[in-house]
Amino acid sequence: MKTFYLIMKTILVSLTVIGLGNAGFAPRTGGGDFAPSAPVPGGDEEKYLQITAEDAGIDIFQPCKQTGGYHYGPSMILNRDGCLDVWCAATGPGDIVDVVSYFRLFDEGRKRSRETVAVHPTPETEDWKWTCDPGVIKFGDYYYIGYTSTLDERGTDNSVYIARSKNPDGPFEKWTGSGWGVAPVVPLIKYTDDPNQFGSGEPSFVLMGDTLYIYYSWNTAAGSTTRVATADATDENWPATLVHHGECIPPKDGGDSCDVKYADAFGRFLAVFTEKRFSDDSYVSVWESFDGIRFRPCGCVKDNTMKKLHNCGISGRADGHIGAGDPVYLAYAYGSDWGNWPTRFHRVQLSLSDAPDTDPAAQTNIDQPPTRRNARLIPEVTLIKAEKQVYHVTDSAKLWVMAFDSDCFSFPLLFGTRFDGYDRSVIRISGGRIYAVGKGSTRVQLHWNGLHGDFFVYVD
Repeated sequence: MKTFYLIMKTILVSLTVIGLGNAGFAPRTGGGDFAPSAPVPGGDEEKYLQITAEDAGIDIFQPCKQTGGYHYGPSMILNRDGCLDVWCAATGPGDIVDVVSYFRLFDEGRKRSRETVAVHPTPETEDWKWTCDPGVIKFGDYYYIGYTSTLDERGTDNSVYIARSKNPDGPFEKWTGSGWGVAPVVPLIKYTDDPNQFGSGEPSFVLMGDTLYIYYSWNTAAGSTTRVATADATDENWPATLVHHGECIPPKDGGDSCDVKYADAFGRFLAVFTEKRFSDDSYVSVWESFDGIRFRPCGCVKDNTMKKLHNCGISGRADGHIGAGDPVYLAYAYGSDWGNWPTRFHRVQLSLSDAPDTDPAAQTNIDQPPTRRNARLIPEVTLIKAEKQVYHVTDSAKLWVMAFDSDCFSFPLLFGTRFDGYDRSVIRISGGRIYAVGKGSTRVQLHWNGLHGDFFVYVD
């Protein structure tokens, strides 16, 4: 059955190029269209924020029966018409582990746009291994996506990286240390602790006036904490203006990354993260802050959520605020079958209580096995890439260009690929092969049907 889908998807994508089909891409449409949030007075510090899930929610992503797959760590921006832009860490193809996938949700999660990959690794630079754990904010003309990546072959010693685009689905240019471009890619926040640990990553953002708050995980042998930094959002190169404020949430109980928003109606920052992740006792922890620097525990969400949940996110406007009266949504991945995780989506309510309610033992979650879906016959192509990120050529080498779809199928593109941006004194590309011209190295830009990729070639 898997072979059947693979053959049919290859044929249908080929027909797309000659105008007989539609491979399907996410619409490049505007969003993030609320006006900037106005200053609001601080809330009552004798009250505590609570979040409750209204019902058992719905899956907005399910793994494919034939291939598996996952979406986790959702970052969600609410638009004025009620739709949501959503970015998730998603299964990567071939020699790429994770990518940042984008789609738009309508009708409270019951419908969605086609999906595409917004951010993927850049070969032969610091984020070559993966791009995962997205946190997204929009201000000025740009969407900014923070993500986790690493130089380390072992998958530890991660750092936080940042990219920007005028479109929610890209293409994104990345922070180079002095501006924005293709390469070199350097961290927004460099991990400097025990290199054998996970490192830093999993960013989240809130804009308060002209100050951008950046929250990120910092993992050492002592556990996973959350730290905070601020930056000058009026500076186009704001990553160069960071001021670090240290730990704001201490080590968690088997927990993971925070997603932080500012709740205007309650005059406080709120942070959500999952505790006892992947276990039957998992739940969402809720913390709050009145200055964005010092947080305290205030609530938890376990009723109506799935067991074995992990890597959650909560919706907000483009600037990281939850406006008074806005619908609010909580989403997370769940399941213990590694790498095969649906994404669950709930409408939630925010309220205040006279005392913190942080004991999950008083609530009950749902033991529901994750559901898988059948593969789509018509491919929803999300990413294109060369078969390898890096080629070493002495005379010539075969060049396969692969399509990757939302069912995690990877199949060759037979027609319509285009290459540019490379040094023609080093290589030439013709007839599906790379030919050496002269000693050196070059980056190659790859295009197909509105999607873009790149790879690197060394002539030895």
